[in-house]
Order: sequence, then C-alpha cells, then structure tokens
Amino acid sequence: MKKSHLIVFHVLPLLVVVFPALWFIVVGNDRLLKGEAGIIENMTVLFLIVAIGFCVSGISKASRLGLPGLVKAWLFVMILGSAYFALEEISYGQHMFGWGTADSWKELNDQDETNLHNVHAMFDQVPRALLTLGILFGGIVLPLYRHFRGIELDRGGRFYWLWPTLDCVTIGLLVILIRPVLSVVDVDFINTGEMKENLFALFILLYCVSIQQRLKLTRQPGDEAAKA
Repeated sequence: MKKSHLIVFHVLPLLVVVFPALWFIVVGNDRLLKGEAGIIENMTVLFLIVAIGFCVSGISKASRLGLPGLVKAWLFVMILGSAYFALEEISYGQHMFGWGTADSWKELNDQDETNLHNVHAMFDQVPRALLTLGILFGGIVLPLYRHFRGIELDRGGRFYWLWPTLDCVTIGLLVILIRPVLSVVDVDFINTGEMKENLFALFILLYCVSIQQRLKLTRQPGDEAAKA
C-alpha cells in the first residue's frame, strides 16, 4: 500500500476524530470548534464540496471510458446528495450571511432556521438512518467479508464502480462507533451530532476518491490498440 494511500484513507479519518481534542489541548477552549459557524461544521461543508468536485470529474472520466450510464447516474445522485447535505448544513447561506427566518417558516422549523432537516424527520432522521445502514453494510460488512473470503470485485460487473472497498472501512467504523464511544467518554469539547455529520461527509468524500482512483486505473478505449 502506498504511503499517500494509507494517509488519505486511514490516517486522515483518525486525525479528524482526534482533532477536537488536540485543539482543546492547545487552545484551551472550544468556542471556535462547535456551533453553526464552528470549525467542525465548516470542515463538513468543505468535505462535501470536494466530494462534489470528485464526482464531476468522475462523470467526465466515465464518459471518456464509455462506462455504463449507471455509473454516471450514481455519481450524479452523489452530487445531489452532497449538495443537499452541504446546503442544509449552512441553512442555504443563512449561517454565512445572517438573514432572519420568516415567521411562517419559524412555525415549521424547530430551530428557527431556513432549512428542511429541522422541519420533519423525513428530511433528517430518515436520510441519516439510511446513510448509516448503507455505511454499515456497504462500507464495512461487505468489504471485510470479501477480503476475508478472498473475493475480488468483478471488473465486468455493473456494480463494480459503486461498491465501497476496504479503503472506506476505517472511516466507516468511525462513523458507526463515534456515537456509542462519545456516550461513554463524555467530553464537552465535542458535539456528538456535529462530529458524526463531519464523519458522514468524510465518508462520502473518501468513497468518491476511491471511485475516482478506480476510474484513473482503467484504460480508455483504444489504449491497448495504440500500444500494440
């Protein structure tokens, strides 16, 4: 395994988890860490923006490779999901520009913000639960099962590009374990909800990076003929 690969997929997630503790040790307070304009929230949005960039690049690469439309459609879904996640995090700009919330919307939104995830569970708990299940089974259980059973992903299979690989196991485990661990190790400088959202975003980013790497290793049509 290349050193850069190890750092990106395994060291980076661990650094993100311990970052709040390191910040608190060095700075001595958590004022800039937590909250709607805090470092953790901004980091979450940054991860999602970068993920969108990788998806756009992936769609372009998949088109050049002549891959099935399913690949491009899935990457487009990832763009939509990441954009929704990021926009909800910043309340569509309210946290950045500081506009008020209309009285009619305050009646619907339990935190007086211009977003959807505080309006109904369908826009918050349901996507969160589905993403958690997807990470648990698709990002942890299946990659580990394939690894220990010696099963390689079928390059000819239509879902080859979509399955998470072992690259996503470290961040996947952190996503699943962060809440139970913080429920036992209670620390004031970490907001459990914000930290889990941050790890969700990092999982999405690293998953998109893993797809991009598979695309980069795939030869374009005619490459073999050109070498012959």
